[in-house]
Amino acid sequence: MKASKTPRLKRKLLYIFDRAFPFIMLGTWIRTKLASRRSSPKYDADRKEKIIRVVQTYNVPLSILLFFVGIVWILLLPYEGFNRTTYISENALLPGQVNVYFGYNDIRTAEDYRYQLTHQERQDSEVRATYIMNEFRGLGFDSALQRFNTSDDGMGVNAFAVYRAPRSDGKEALILSAPWQSRTGDYNTNGIAALLSLAKLFKRNVYWSKDIILLVTDKGMVGTRSWVDAYHGTGPASFSSLVMPRSGAIQGVVNLDFPGTQDYENLGIFFEGVNGQLPNLDLINTIVTVCTRTARVPLTLHDDSARPFNDKPWGPYVQSLLHMTRTMQYQALGHPSSDAGLYLRYKIDAVTVHGVRGSDNLHALFGFHKIGIMLESTFRSLNNLLEHFHQSFFFYLLLRPNRYVSIGDYMPPIILFACSLIFQSLALYYIRPSTAPGSPEKKAVASHAVTTNSSSSSRSVSSALTVMIVTHLMGFAIFYIMQTTSLLGYTANDSEALVVVQFALSCCIAVITVICTISSHRGGSRHATDTPNNGRTLKSFCLAFSGLVISTVSLLNFSLAVVTAVLIVLPYTFIRSSSSWIARVLQCVILTLISPPGLAALAVAVGGLPLSKLLSMLIEDYQVVGSWLLLYICVAYWPVNLAMQILVFT
Repeated sequence: MKASKTPRLKRKLLYIFDRAFPFIMLGTWIRTKLASRRSSPKYDADRKEKIIRVVQTYNVPLSILLFFVGIVWILLLPYEGFNRTTYISENALLPGQVNVYFGYNDIRTAEDYRYQLTHQERQDSEVRATYIMNEFRGLGFDSALQRFNTSDDGMGVNAFAVYRAPRSDGKEALILSAPWQSRTGDYNTNGIAALLSLAKLFKRNVYWSKDIILLVTDKGMVGTRSWVDAYHGTGPASFSSLVMPRSGAIQGVVNLDFPGTQDYENLGIFFEGVNGQLPNLDLINTIVTVCTRTARVPLTLHDDSARPFNDKPWGPYVQSLLHMTRTMQYQALGHPSSDAGLYLRYKIDAVTVHGVRGSDNLHALFGFHKIGIMLESTFRSLNNLLEHFHQSFFFYLLLRPNRYVSIGDYMPPIILFACSLIFQSLALYYIRPSTAPGSPEKKAVASHAVTTNSSSSSRSVSSALTVMIVTHLMGFAIFYIMQTTSLLGYTANDSEALVVVQFALSCCIAVITVICTISSHRGGSRHATDTPNNGRTLKSFCLAFSGLVISTVSLLNFSLAVVTAVLIVLPYTFIRSSSSWIARVLQCVILTLISPPGLAALAVAVGGLPLSKLLSMLIEDYQVVGSWLLLYICVAYWPVNLAMQILVFT
């Protein structure tokens, strides 16, 4: 049987091969022809020309499309389908699962302290701080005062105490703080009264495994920074020489801001730090869980208690969008939303709980009882920490107290903005306008022109690079002028006039730099043979640098990168050198509007804030808070804006 099947199989294989042989030979011939065509110079020229035409035709529309896709992506984040519900990542916290002991006697104690504080508020800083220190010492705490100097209000005094936990080795600590001045401008009477009452509660319980630092700060953020710097030994010599009680590494901070003496409608959470830093999301989740399960306190983000769109189907989206916008505003400005934001500079997770006053829901008002329960339960949860906060997110957008967007969901728009600029930069640098679509030249001549222009592009790099170096040197000079406090003989009492003079001098330097650079460029371009390519190379450098800045800054401060992209991507896309004076003037007006002087004028007109006050806040944020916004404007944003203005006249 096997012998009879073998010849039959061979005949079938030979039959199939005879029928398939012509097709095999045809395929071999086609592959040979295609290989010979692809290896020919003519094929390479055709392929290059097609790629160049596609890039020239669709480069700008693609960049604009990427920009608007990024904008739509950001606007979709507040929609519930694109964000998530918060959850506790650190299992050891166990929020809202302990018995609380803040009762009637503690409420009476807080009310007594509130009555005494109303009389102490009229005293100076030294008397007020001494009163707080004596109360701490009366409770048995190790307490002290810290005196510090301020540039405008004279001397301030902080009062603080350390509760040594009986079950602790003193290597870890928590902070309960309260400033004398609330963010509303009123005295933080209820906040300090609640702190003193809780200090008495902490003292009579023995279940604490971490030390608790009780801190009452003076002079706003200046006082908070003075104490934090002194605690870590990084402040001035006068701070380090202070013999101050110390504890271990600080694990978490809750800052109290309950202005006045009345009850509150909502509990607001302020969590933004310096330069867009955020605390670990588990700290916020712990407070939200405690307020929801234990204290039954209505929550909101920041001090926003108005909800005019709740009866609309799109109300939750609008509310989340407003919260996201306000968070991005704090992050982009680099200014902390509260005193607690200064602790984030030392990688200490901190938030501020703020009592929002209102009269819309009188039946839901809360006072010392719920405040005390909320704080006691929160500190009991923080007391359970086995190590520093690390499991949950440090990069997020908080849309509501229980809804968030993680970094993996909000970073793609930044990538789209950066790609929009980078694509244009590469197209401008490597593709020259000599082979425009529809040109009548032969393909071989066109490809030769492309090769020639690509090889000659190096001659225009020096001019563009010189402009970028000059504008950035000017930026460093402006930064030095703006943060100098003793310019032209002005004293500290004339600080408002000083900052205006500094700003005017900076604007004059910027204008002179643009005029001198344009004049020197025109004088040097008379003998140049690639003058049109100079402008294209300069714009390529500006777009590449802007894309690099946006993508880099987004890793540290997402909101600042978004604001920068929204301001510059579309204008920089359409700005180009022109021989028409009308086009030049129009482009200069657009660039001036998005320049730092133009944005400052817009902020003054819309916000109603005086220019001197706006500039003083910017400089104070750099010198006191440690914000990078002034440095970013002078060294990264303004120089590229000036280079684009020079580009218009090349």
